[in-house]
Amino acid sequence: MDILYRQIAVFYRSLADENRLRILTSLAEGGRSVSEIVEQTGLSQPLVSHHLKELKNNLIVKTERKGSFVFYELIEPTILDLLRLTNQLVIELSEKNTSFFTPENKRGVPFPVMMKKMSRIMNQSLKEK
Repeated sequence: MDILYRQIAVFYRSLADENRLRILTSLAEGGRSVSEIVEQTGLSQPLVSHHLKELKNNLIVKTERKGSFVFYELIEPTILDLLRLTNQLVIELSEKNTSFFTPENKRGVPFPVMMKKMSRIMNQSLKEK
């Protein structure tokens, strides 16, 4: 198997930001404008725009202009499957090793809690389709 280590590392680095994960979760329901993403995520407009630029540069999201609005959507919706799988893996790891998520390791919301919330939102959006 020929593994493209550098490309895989770049791809995962582009996902290694909780704000980008929030944005991707927002896009689970389909294309959204920056203002819709701002409203749904609670992030500032400049921050959302910055992260969308990074996601676009790394070929994770694409844009479509409709009138004066630019809508962002996932290039490949299966990225949500990757996030769900990652969510499940992190939950299983945390259950097997509870010391991994000690108070000293927490920064804001613990990662498994955030991923459970993300999974719940994504599962809800899939049920609605």
